[in-house]
Amino acid sequence: MKFSKKQAILTVLLVIVSLEVVLNLFALMSPRVDRLLAPPSAVSSISHSVPDERLRHRPNPAFPGHDSIGFRNPKVLARADVIALGDSQTYGTGVDPEQAWPKQLEPMIAQTVYSMAYGGYGPVHSLILWDEAIALEPKIIIKAFYAGNDLFDAFSIVYNHGQLVELKSSDPQLQESICEAEESEPIAERVSRMFKMRATSKPATRTAFFPRAFLSQRSKIYGLLRRTRYEFNRILTVFQDPWERATALAEVNSEYSQVFNNGKFRTVFKSEYRFSALNLKDPRITEGYKIALRAIQRMNESAADRNIRFIVVLIPTKEFVFQELWSNPSPTYRNLTENEVVFWKIKKTFLERNGIEYVDALPALQEQLVLGVQPYQVSHNGHPNEHGHRAIANLIAAYLKNRTN
Repeated sequence: MKFSKKQAILTVLLVIVSLEVVLNLFALMSPRVDRLLAPPSAVSSISHSVPDERLRHRPNPAFPGHDSIGFRNPKVLARADVIALGDSQTYGTGVDPEQAWPKQLEPMIAQTVYSMAYGGYGPVHSLILWDEAIALEPKIIIKAFYAGNDLFDAFSIVYNHGQLVELKSSDPQLQESICEAEESEPIAERVSRMFKMRATSKPATRTAFFPRAFLSQRSKIYGLLRRTRYEFNRILTVFQDPWERATALAEVNSEYSQVFNNGKFRTVFKSEYRFSALNLKDPRITEGYKIALRAIQRMNESAADRNIRFIVVLIPTKEFVFQELWSNPSPTYRNLTENEVVFWKIKKTFLERNGIEYVDALPALQEQLVLGVQPYQVSHNGHPNEHGHRAIANLIAAYLKNRTN
């Protein structure tokens, strides 16, 4: 039986309509399918965070990978054995959710671990979140302290955003120095300028043809084809050399980047950015570390009152982890690591004097380099990769196993 041209066209249209209906039904039943087939504008419109009156920003519950209250967990728990507080080094920026150290820690200690970490959350943010954390009735609270920007974050949320102002120092001379420094150049502007990296090239813009724009917004078949092309291009990037991309970006941003390659390990450092947030000669950073220590002390006292074990995990900068491998570092890199040495000495003395438990992640991360494993990406990204997170998780698990109250 032969089909006429008209019948063939009708058959094709029927198949297209049927497929469109089926894809729309799948999209209605599955938010994940709907997201995969959605136009880029809809996906990009899902903000990573939402405004928060006290925290300034809070992880968005609608963002993929976040639970119903916004944190990076499979689901919200009624109670948790262990709570992890910290910033992006604990949240797991740059790695999959299951590769972040809180999730890797969970099976190692056979206890539930709930992460309440998020990018930009310093010790003061953790103190603001404290009541939410203890509401889960944890046995242990682990507070990660990152040298790279926690001092700046502590200063910024108290001074620039008016939260927990009682943590400010009462020293009038220090307050005068802070005012003078802020009048000269607000530290938030400096840190923000150095944090941003210009792209190697500007993507070409394309004017949307009306039928294409209509289909992009309305058609799930078009969305399926778009997703197929995206995944194909993504697979192709796997075969591109990440080191070439990293060095190209560093070349465009040479004033803020140092390329490191000793033949065995290679990466890009952002020492200027890190140093701006760890310069102990800057009165705002000095005030930041005093505020941070007060916040840590408050959390420890509250934990002790509730019979909760409180542990601080000290997380170094990427530059500090690599310092012994770079024989001829830049002046800014050297200034950064020298300040970090002083800071960690102050920090550890404070913790020991106040009887606060802590574990230092520096030896565990440096041991990875000794073993020939790079714990950070080759790019300018200063966050640990999956190997770095694994090293931190192993360190904490061993500490919990060997030390009991």
